[in-house]
Amino acid sequence: MNWKRSRSIVLSSLVLLGAVVMLSWTQRWFTITLQNDVSVEVLGSDVAGALAALALSTFALVAALGIASVFLRRVLGVIAAIVGGIVVAVSQATLADPARAASELITEATGISGIESIRALVVGIDGSVWSVTALIAGILIMVVGVAAAVSAKHWPTATKKYDRTTAVVADDPASQWDAQSRGIDPTKG
Repeated sequence: MNWKRSRSIVLSSLVLLGAVVMLSWTQRWFTITLQNDVSVEVLGSDVAGALAALALSTFALVAALGIASVFLRRVLGVIAAIVGGIVVAVSQATLADPARAASELITEATGISGIESIRALVVGIDGSVWSVTALIAGILIMVVGVAAAVSAKHWPTATKKYDRTTAVVADDPASQWDAQSRGIDPTKG
């Protein structure tokens, strides 16, 4: 693997995957058909509201990874993997039981509450690709988070251009003045 490019690959992948999670959150995940030909459109925001916050946290991780030290990059990579795992868990819970996830919408449409009563009303569930897209994006965020943690030590570090220097040239008044400005006694050392 080209370690020099791993930083840009990880950061751009996290941005892309965060955008995919956010996009899937805004799309239709299911159309649930009920008795008497009533259908309920279910958006990702209706059944997986946490995905928006998780996508935003992915973007925040990108910003933090771009400026962090090696140790913090590793920690942030693990956190990114955890965020991806939560995206997977939220998506999987919704896919496992769409009727339960959309029970509030079904109650609003029919006035009937109670999960068993709602399940009795459901005639069919037509899923879309967006729920699976969020699940896959979560898995990929986990993989990229692990890649960030593993490749963190190979990323370029910040330059020393703005670091504090302690060298004071004895016969250079400007150097002595700069040293005093930085709190260094130019007469010592």
